[in-house]
Parts: sequence; C-alpha cells; structure tokens
Amino acid sequence: MNPARLALDVVRNRAGAVPRPRWCTYLVCFRCNARCGMCDSWKMKRGAEMTPAQVRDVFGRIGRLDVVRLTGGEPFLRDDFADVAQAVFEASRPAVVHVTTNGSFPDRVAEFARRFTAPRRLRFMVSLDGLEATHDANRGADVRFATALDTVRRLAGERARGVRVSVNHTVISRASLADHDELARQCGALGVEVQAVLAYEESSMYGRRRHGGRSDDLIPIRGYPLHPALPADEALRFARRQLDGVAALRDPALRIGKRYYLRGLVQRLEGAAQPRPRPRCVALRSHLRLLPDGSVPVCQFNTEKVGHLPTQAFDEVWRGAAAREQRAWVDACTGCWAECEVVPNAVYSGDIVREVFRGR
Repeated sequence: MNPARLALDVVRNRAGAVPRPRWCTYLVCFRCNARCGMCDSWKMKRGAEMTPAQVRDVFGRIGRLDVVRLTGGEPFLRDDFADVAQAVFEASRPAVVHVTTNGSFPDRVAEFARRFTAPRRLRFMVSLDGLEATHDANRGADVRFATALDTVRRLAGERARGVRVSVNHTVISRASLADHDELARQCGALGVEVQAVLAYEESSMYGRRRHGGRSDDLIPIRGYPLHPALPADEALRFARRQLDGVAALRDPALRIGKRYYLRGLVQRLEGAAQPRPRPRCVALRSHLRLLPDGSVPVCQFNTEKVGHLPTQAFDEVWRGAAAREQRAWVDACTGCWAECEVVPNAVYSGDIVREVFRGR
C-alpha cells in the first residue's frame, strides 16, 4: 500500500467523500461443491460469470488496487480461474491477491500457486469447519477434511516462493467449537496458523432468500447475528479465549488485525451499549464488491445493485444516483461486524491506527 495515498483515502472517508476503491472483494462464481449449513451459495443459480477478457477490462477501468480478494462459491470450480486471477493482477497490480478456497481441489490449487506470476503477493485461506467428523458432516461428500488438509500441506510447501496460507475455521456448532484447539495443533505442525470466525445466522450475500435485498434486521445496534446452532454463552467464552491468544500469532499485521476484530466481537457478544471498535463503513467508497457477472452490490448485508461494470463506465456506476442512494444507507447503518467488512473499514477509516495507539 502507498502510505500517502492511504492517508488521503482515510481523510476522504472520514469526511464522507468518495475516493476510488482500493480494496475489492470479487466473487468469481456462486458455484460450490460444498453443502454447508451456514451458506446458500450452492443453492443459487449459476448465472453469468465474467470471462477473463471482461475481468481484465473491468479491473483495468477500476484502476490500481491494494488488495483483491478472490472468493466464491468455490473459485477452483472455474476451469479458467488461473486466467481470471492473472487478469486481475495484471490489470490492477494489487499488493495482495487473496484467494479463499474450500480445499477440495489440491492439484488445481497447487498448480495455480506454482504458475502464478507474483507468488509473493499470493495469500490463500483454506476453509475448514473443524476436525474430520465435524467438517465432513457439514460440507458434504465432495469436500472432505483429508483433501482440504492435503491442500493446506501443498500450499505450505510453496512457502519458500513467498506463497502464504492460513486456515479459516468456520465455527458452526458446539462440536466445531470443541474441535478448535486440536485443529490449530494439527495445522500448526505444518507451520500454518488457524483463524476462527463464528458463523452468523444469515446474510444477503449468501442467503438465498435474502440475496438481492437488504438485511437490516441482521445488523443490530448491538450484538452479532450468531448462527442458531451456536450457544451465545459458549461463543462468547470462545471469543474471549481467542482474544487472549492473539499475542501468540507470528505475523505482526495479523496480530494487530485479529486483536482489533476480536475486541469488537467480544464487545458485541457481551451486548455493550457502545461497542468499540466501531469504524466508519467504507462500502462503496474504499471497498468495492463485485458479483460474478460484474454487478456491484453494496456489502455483505445489502446486495441491492448500483450498476454493472461490464456494460457501464466505471464513474457512471461509482458516482451515479444508485450509488449515492446506497451510500446514504451505508452512512445510516448501525454497523455490522462481519470480518470481511470490518478489515477494510478499519484500514481505510484509519480506526485501526487509533486503536493501536490507544493500546487498549
């Protein structure tokens, strides 16, 4: 990231202005071979997906980015995913290309990691729901724990080339909670850190009945929309324990980011009247989301669309009437605590720096 540009974007966001996006979350497809109970991606229609040529054009018009997250669905269900990722990188030159996968295609993932032209900018996150019995029961027959762990192992073998990998433990049940320590131990033996996220009840992005609309009822002033299979008291104890363990993380940037996120999560699970941190949301400002067909939604909890980049000029979408209307909604929002939104919010509002200097 360019520090001067980041500082200017922070000023613009805090003033309510509209900078160009620096962080992009791009869902390359909704297709998924998992059958997760906390996500309806696999139930959604495939729909249109941008071709690599369209991706190159769209990202070229978006301009230089700091971070691009490539996610799904399962990205490696796209036979042309390597071409899509390369087009993104060449068009927008991000410092980080972050790929989320369920790990069910170890050969494809390993080949992609070996051939990607900028391995030191490549970050992988492999999703697991717990140990073998828990994971396989939730993900289904095509997304096995053993296969996903093989993917983690192969990616860890690319570390010398600069590729980084972590595991995202989606905590979906009591059994999943109980699995965390052993999962962290097994991955730690590979030199891979495990980050945990508490599954939430639903979202507009991945909830089939909510997709295309707003989920204001899931964004309370206080609290966190926990998945119903997670007892609130046990989830809170788990989050507190995760916060206590942040100091053991090896990566300094990850340590700062996870401490920030977990402090906010604990406050919300505790029902704090004024939970902190509470960064300004930068959706449709520094954070751009893209759907598989190139449409631009607002955020994880509001998938109303403001435009379609393959057929419209970037400024027409980014500064048009629909985007202005949705930014008013963003500014009035009481604030979610979805990690995929919180991280860019914390960075591009400058709030994470303030929290570091507060030291508490």
